[in-house]
Amino acid sequence: MGSMSEARPPGSRLARADSRPILVSALVVGWLLLSGFGALRAIVVLGNLAATSTFGDTDPLARAAAAAPDLVTDETRQLLAQRQERRSLERNLAGPLLLVATLGVVGAIGLLRRRLWSRVVLLSVGVLAIGLSAFHSTRSIGITAAPAAGLVESDPDARNALALVRSAAAIGLALQSIPLILAMSLLRHPIVRDYVSVPGARRPRSGRRPDTLLVVAGAAVLIAAGAVTFSRNRAKTPPPEKGVSEAPAPEPSETFRWSDQPIAFSAPAGPWTRERHAEGGRKGVSFTRYQAPPSRIIVAEASLETAPATADEILPRFRLTREQFRSADSVTVGEPVRAVVAGYPAFQTDYSLRERSMQHRGREFYTVVAGHAFVFTFLGRETDLPVLENLVASVRFPAGADGDAPRTTFEDIPPDEKSGGEVTELRVGEQRVTVRVPRQWEHIDYGQRQEFRHREARILLVDGGPVEAAGTATEIDDKRVIERALRFFDHDPRRWEVSSKTRMRVGSREALAVDTWEPLSHVFHKRTVLFVNAGRLLVAGTAQGTVEETKGPLDELVRSIRFPDS
Repeated sequence: MGSMSEARPPGSRLARADSRPILVSALVVGWLLLSGFGALRAIVVLGNLAATSTFGDTDPLARAAAAAPDLVTDETRQLLAQRQERRSLERNLAGPLLLVATLGVVGAIGLLRRRLWSRVVLLSVGVLAIGLSAFHSTRSIGITAAPAAGLVESDPDARNALALVRSAAAIGLALQSIPLILAMSLLRHPIVRDYVSVPGARRPRSGRRPDTLLVVAGAAVLIAAGAVTFSRNRAKTPPPEKGVSEAPAPEPSETFRWSDQPIAFSAPAGPWTRERHAEGGRKGVSFTRYQAPPSRIIVAEASLETAPATADEILPRFRLTREQFRSADSVTVGEPVRAVVAGYPAFQTDYSLRERSMQHRGREFYTVVAGHAFVFTFLGRETDLPVLENLVASVRFPAGADGDAPRTTFEDIPPDEKSGGEVTELRVGEQRVTVRVPRQWEHIDYGQRQEFRHREARILLVDGGPVEAAGTATEIDDKRVIERALRFFDHDPRRWEVSSKTRMRVGSREALAVDTWEPLSHVFHKRTVLFVNAGRLLVAGTAQGTVEETKGPLDELVRSIRFPDS
């Protein structure tokens, strides 16, 4: 009996050369599960990207915004921008995540087969995975905190909210890292080390080793602290120096006509979004910088019952008072002071208010020109005040006798560069034409109407019926013909108006391009191109989609249009 005990091998039963230790099996399963979860996440992201490229964005909010961009609110626009940044982040990390997951599977299989390199591969995979998680968490904090980053230095509530976001992200990162750190720690366990070591080459075991749970807890705390510190450095936006102007170079002077008295000024460029303004008895244009806090400039003409002669007559009506800012937490309104706008006497009023824990600066000018009251208002960040000052300095009031009708210009467009797809012969109603379908656009034949689509964008080629014109652009330039063509694209003359008309030569034919815009803000709406072929009207234009999506493909399609006799 004593000889049997002496013959027992000195090593642990779990580390016998002819068996696989339970710890190793559990560790392999754990690494395969972690790698599988990572690969599944990457595959889902890449699958969504492929589905979006094929079928377009399926998000109802994004589809509604693309269909009616002029109706999108500021909050929706900001939400969509953040959502797009998050999707871009997920797409950029999907490839590296899939690679790391693949290496994790390779390392787990290597460990199962007792390969010496398996532990090194798995340790590298763990480090890379934690690094990707930390980067993802940091960028997510930056995206979430971007709207309020400018308020951190001046607003305690914004600073506390940002700290809460960072803490939540750090806790989430620590919880996600615990399984990886535990799996990495177990790779150094003596049983695992002996299992993959070459017999006879095992290193002596140390008498004292730190507890595994202690290692996991300490590493999790270090990762959380590092994530908080790194995210604070990335999200922090230093406040602009006092007195430093952020005004971009203005655009060329532009003339607006909201009544029989035109007004011309240089609109702000850069990040300022142009929109129509029609409220409170005023009609004009607004320019908004969508940051936190936002800044907005409004140039408008006020409707009055009787035509004023001087700015002093409208002073009692336009004077700003504290009662007009009841929703503000606090407000300070200065007294009106005399000023000059484009050589005309005016009044200027400065004020400041605090609302929803945000500090705003305001300024308002109002003047009277030829019986018309014009108002220039600003509300937003103090550093954006120079933008208003540049705009007001550029104002001029042309004579009201300037023509209202848009002039027709001539454009010699370049020939078809054959940059589209295959030449396709179409029958549009009773007309035969050949075109090049723009690349990545799908053609659908509806007979009277030929449709070209790409995601949510739609371009149409329509047979507009018989017309009494020989086919030159001069004869197409007829008000009734243009109105008929615009009706095919749901043109509402109460909302949009013709901004310009351009004669162009396409092949051997002449065409007329008609551009429309929103009359108050001059925001471009869409382009419609008219041809006359054999006494019939052929119209090409945009039915749905943004200008950025459709302008280039529409121009490419129009340049490629050819008729059988041309």
